[in-house]
Amino acid sequence: MKCTKALLFSVAVFISVLAVSRPANSQQPVTNLPVNQATSYKGEEFLLIGSANRGAGEPVIAISPKDPNIIIVGAMCNLHYVDGEKFAASGQMVSQDTISVYRNTPDSSISEYAISKDRGKTWRYLEDPFREYSRMNTTADTFVGTGKDGTLFIGAMSFFPLNASPLMIANEKDESKGQLYGYIDIASSSDDGKTWSTPVQVMGQSTPLEEYAPGVKPVFKGSTPYDRPFLITDQSTGTIYVPGDGKGGDPVHMEFFFRVSDDNGKTWGLVYSYDSPNYPESGFASRPAAANGALGVAYIASSAPASTGAKCPCLVFGASRDEGKTFDYHVVQSNFPPMRGFFGFGNPALAADPSHPGRFAVMSLTAGNVEMQVCVTDDYGKTWKGPVKAGSVPGAIIVRPDIGYSPKGDLAVMWRSFKPDETYSLWSAVSHDGGFTFSKPLQVSQWPSPARQSIEYRGNNWDGDDLSSIAVDNDFAHMVWADGRAGFLGAWYARVPLSSY
Repeated sequence: MKCTKALLFSVAVFISVLAVSRPANSQQPVTNLPVNQATSYKGEEFLLIGSANRGAGEPVIAISPKDPNIIIVGAMCNLHYVDGEKFAASGQMVSQDTISVYRNTPDSSISEYAISKDRGKTWRYLEDPFREYSRMNTTADTFVGTGKDGTLFIGAMSFFPLNASPLMIANEKDESKGQLYGYIDIASSSDDGKTWSTPVQVMGQSTPLEEYAPGVKPVFKGSTPYDRPFLITDQSTGTIYVPGDGKGGDPVHMEFFFRVSDDNGKTWGLVYSYDSPNYPESGFASRPAAANGALGVAYIASSAPASTGAKCPCLVFGASRDEGKTFDYHVVQSNFPPMRGFFGFGNPALAADPSHPGRFAVMSLTAGNVEMQVCVTDDYGKTWKGPVKAGSVPGAIIVRPDIGYSPKGDLAVMWRSFKPDETYSLWSAVSHDGGFTFSKPLQVSQWPSPARQSIEYRGNNWDGDDLSSIAVDNDFAHMVWADGRAGFLGAWYARVPLSSY
């Protein structure tokens, strides 16, 4: 790819930023960790969530900014078997009748969370409270996060009402309606996970139109506007962002929506969208990234103003200094290459450097998903440096990548190296200069995961494997991903010292 420099067209007045001095990044004393001397990277990996009865996928991870010994992981956990027609093999469509049986089976899909207070040595577990609270059959698209003050957050999509009426079930199956009757729930803990707040609904199909910002026009169909939520915190301000995927606009197109809280999730502002009429979204988008009072978004746009000279589809970055009410948009890359099939989220991916105000890194894949490249801005997207190669594995393609900065500015990337026989391994690399040069790729998983077809009967009901996740402290890169080496699809965890890269 080619990073476009100095495309300065703005759809909103962007407030100039004054550099402020920051104290040196520091951490609490950390727990000594066991070291597997047999590995090249002096870390370890293991199955964290999942079992022979209920698998796990789409794991997400976060680290407390107050104490890096506290780690929280969440995963989407499905029964391997649900009464009804067997789920299809990889790449084949599943009948709507099968999906309906699955969705309307209580607890067929739940969210499970693992919390460590000793930096990964030991873990304790809890299931989501959202199904009972919301009177729903299932949760999915699990997510976690942390607040500036160390508050822990758990969340998920809650959907498919218990004891759904015949009309509700019919509306699930009808493509013209596609109502899934769901929304995003979160709960918080101020005592490191011992107790949890009453769940709060962030947004969903029941969110009234008056809670949307002017000009934002969601389409209440399918999982709009709450599909694949995350929780992102600006650790300098404590502002929390929760995005949700869906469709909206006029004409209707793909859109990422988001909502903002300034009180640790107790109340939420209006619902905004990533894009604008001048830069309409047309494809995948990153989760937001926030640091130093600035919010960043990255997505694929179908068009851009003629003044930019961009050829679309193009990769667009937006920066906001008012919590997403207005954005300053810039084209990062023209002629964004088409994805090679659907290999989950992560293309593009975005990270904000907490140690360097104005610095964001955008990661994307080259044509055919064969190489990971990174561009970096130090001025909130006005100009970009790169691209630089961040990772690749000969004879394999990259799927389900992720990217993240440490508090001191190391940039870590991870990806699954997917071979033609559909086996895969986890790899990662690190940049110690903020994203301008990267280490040699390091294989994290010691053996490859088998192809998912080989575990089709214990494959998390062919769901829950759209992403992987990375979190970085000042000493380790912590990674979670879906893997089948245990004989079923489960959520695995690994940590690698930054000194190994």
